[in-house]
Amino acid sequence: MKSTVFSAVAVSIGYILLGWDFTTVLEANAHMEKEFDLQNGHSIQGIIVAVSVFGAVVVTIFSGSLLDWLGRRAVLIYSSLLLFSGGVLMLWSPNIYTLLLARLIVGSGSGLVFTCVPIYISETSSPDMRGSLGTMPQFMFIVGIIFSYCMVFWMTLVSSYNWRVMVGSIFAPSIVYFALLVFYLPESPRWLVSDGKISEARISLQWLRGKDDVSGEISLIVDGINIIPGMGIGGNASSNAQGQSFVRTSTSQLSRYSSLYWHLSDPLVDLLGSIHENMSDTGGVRNNFFPAFHSFNFVERERMDEYREEDDSVQQHREAYPGDEGNNGDGLQASLLSQGASAEGYDTNAPFTSEGSSSYLRRHGTTGLVQEFAASLQDHDIEEEEEIHEAALFSHQPAHHDVEGTRIHPSRQQIVRLSETADIKPKWRVLLQPGVRHALCHGMLIQALQESAGINGLLRYSPQILEQVGVVSLFSDIGLGSHSTAILISALNALLMLPCITASMILMDICGRRALLLFTTPILMLSLSAIPLSSIMNMGSVAQAILFQVALTICFCSYVVGLGPIPNILCSEMFPTRARATCASFCSLSFWFGRLLSIYCFPVMLSTIGLTGACGVYAFMCSIILLFIYLRVPETKGLPLELIAEIFKFSKQEY
Repeated sequence: MKSTVFSAVAVSIGYILLGWDFTTVLEANAHMEKEFDLQNGHSIQGIIVAVSVFGAVVVTIFSGSLLDWLGRRAVLIYSSLLLFSGGVLMLWSPNIYTLLLARLIVGSGSGLVFTCVPIYISETSSPDMRGSLGTMPQFMFIVGIIFSYCMVFWMTLVSSYNWRVMVGSIFAPSIVYFALLVFYLPESPRWLVSDGKISEARISLQWLRGKDDVSGEISLIVDGINIIPGMGIGGNASSNAQGQSFVRTSTSQLSRYSSLYWHLSDPLVDLLGSIHENMSDTGGVRNNFFPAFHSFNFVERERMDEYREEDDSVQQHREAYPGDEGNNGDGLQASLLSQGASAEGYDTNAPFTSEGSSSYLRRHGTTGLVQEFAASLQDHDIEEEEEIHEAALFSHQPAHHDVEGTRIHPSRQQIVRLSETADIKPKWRVLLQPGVRHALCHGMLIQALQESAGINGLLRYSPQILEQVGVVSLFSDIGLGSHSTAILISALNALLMLPCITASMILMDICGRRALLLFTTPILMLSLSAIPLSSIMNMGSVAQAILFQVALTICFCSYVVGLGPIPNILCSEMFPTRARATCASFCSLSFWFGRLLSIYCFPVMLSTIGLTGACGVYAFMCSIILLFIYLRVPETKGLPLELIAEIFKFSKQEY
């Protein structure tokens, strides 16, 4: 897994550039206004900051199509080039128009990074590490803020400094980012499978996992792409019975809740919560929701039955396709069901991870766990199924002859043939499927609510706020100017966030996303409420400054543990592979519109209702966020991406 961690760290460097640009541009604004002799400084300041967000919004509109067309790695490489060229332009910028163009280019690169990095990490990580590695971008973002504050602090100590160096120095780390992406980063195996490149996907996954046998995970990914949608639906009578049994079990588990809670909450919250509860109670060996999910300790049995299973699968294949008889859709599906049940296994002596679940899927026919869920779903596009089914029929005959001639395992041969011929390109109509619509509403709402908490505004304007409140007076003895002291305190605040993010990385796959959100959001709400209290309560200036600083630090730390990284993680997990990039781009649009609104609203609130009123509004928004999390945000830890996408196809009406 070292290669997986390395790839996550490499792509997350893009967030260092985002954090770098996040703080330096606001500090350089005052010097831009003086040099370019700009009138109405506050409006120009807002435009310079907002134009990069506008660039991010524009490019995010097309980012989903770009990610599906070019691939994750190529889009990341283009984003590094945009950040590099924007940095060079800002380093030059002879006039305000060149500067605004440079800000637009940097914003475009930032938009691609923000959308693509979480997708890439989720698609290359195993389920037991996906949450931890998904927190890496937030860690790198804070690292970028710390670096930028250190540079700004050093520049404030000199008599005169060049603001172009401050904002344009982003080009230097962009070169490192570009080199890592070009020479060391593999393409996402899930995108390669969706593009029909199974061989390249296998090579990429072998490098990421550090082992040669990745057949099980490849099979799970192929199942998730739905190359033959009928395989995930019809199967046989036993799979349908399992799916119906699962629905009945889920209904009985959920019926204990009150009608008011039932109408307000999302059934997925209770469904996934019960799944994780049963898994934790039984050690991940067996639970009520997966009745056939007995144990993953099949190693000895696999060794004893390996050759017998292979012979049985070949015999079943020959029986399903005798002599020169024609093949119909039912015969193809029955053959694939028998082949999938005997696919070669690998080490499955593991908890509920991608390897364990893949082994289960292979041993219990096509799609296994996914089939139990999909058996009760009726929302698939019949026309698309027929098109893909015809492509599968066309590709089956050569595979049949190859199996008989060379004795290659039929399941692996079939997957390659199908992926090379089936039209599995993502389509916009996938967004109309109930499960995708369901997940998309969740993702867009949580991204918008993340910005409504106002933490990014507090973090961006932290030096100015510290000067206004008088926190810098606590460090007057160190002999620095008030502005330099405010920059130093802001850097220390950012430095204190790193241990908190590290703790979040450790707990993300242990406690889960939902648990961390439910724990940290009330702390965030209380700390935001304490900031107005520090101004309202009658206390000395020193005590007031200390209370404000403590509340602000707790506010930042609680944010980076929960509400900071988790929305991006959830938005990269909830969607099927064919729709993931498009849906993630919609979620990113929701975030950037919220960021644009925050950029304009926060200074207005500071000038009208003051910091006390602004923090009160943000505390109230946190209460709404907490209610939304409790009722609508499900737990996704430890589950394969393909299974999460199938679970989201359940709607309240289906219960």
